[in-house]
Amino acid sequence: MSQCDQRYRLLSRHHVIGLLVLLVIWAWQSPAYAQGTCAPIRSPEAMLEFNHKDPMLDRHRSVRWLNSRAGGGSRYLVAGLTEYEMRASFDMRFEPREVGFGRYCLDPVRVSPKVDVVKHLVYIASELERGSCEYDVVYAHEGEHVKVNQGMEADIRAALDDLVNDVVGKVSAMFPLSADNVPSAIKRLLSEYGRDFKRRLRDIDRRRREEQRQIDTPEEYQRLSLACGPNSAFQTVLQQAIR
Repeated sequence: MSQCDQRYRLLSRHHVIGLLVLLVIWAWQSPAYAQGTCAPIRSPEAMLEFNHKDPMLDRHRSVRWLNSRAGGGSRYLVAGLTEYEMRASFDMRFEPREVGFGRYCLDPVRVSPKVDVVKHLVYIASELERGSCEYDVVYAHEGEHVKVNQGMEADIRAALDDLVNDVVGKVSAMFPLSADNVPSAIKRLLSEYGRDFKRRLRDIDRRRREEQRQIDTPEEYQRLSLACGPNSAFQTVLQQAIR
């Protein structure tokens, strides 16, 4: 082999090594590979649609009906009752972003759950006359339950903020995907976070119910029964009506 051939092969080898180094440097500087992650280029739009329903007053139910509705197991007379029900749906959108080499990152662009309050009813026993001491006492007590229900929106908004942070953290930890894997990854994420939002909502509703139970204590029922004197409708009219 001539000295010229040896020099050519040596130069060719150096060129190949130099090209590999350039490719490694380029990949290292590429945004998707800089940390080995897929950090979103912007925060997703997060919007909660919360459709309120003002509490409606129903004064057409007897004390017997209210006690049956409450389960009939209370040691104390049920002269008022508040019912609350909501339904939720979840919408989320990801967009694939090409980062080179035929690979894609997934950017969350929108997280927009919807909550509809479908029932918010306050019952007060029909035997109680509007404006009476007993009526006012029961109305004020049920108002405490209404306040707890109306505080749910703030709790759900806080849960949405946490969920968005989780989504951003999740996709940031992902490595770029091939085009073939993008649809299944999006489907998996939508399913996962749809379940996650509903789980958070159930946790919030569970805490709401616990707060409601803390209002309906034996001490509170005892206080209410004596609030209008020893011969009030709580001890007379309602007791007779439930028999």
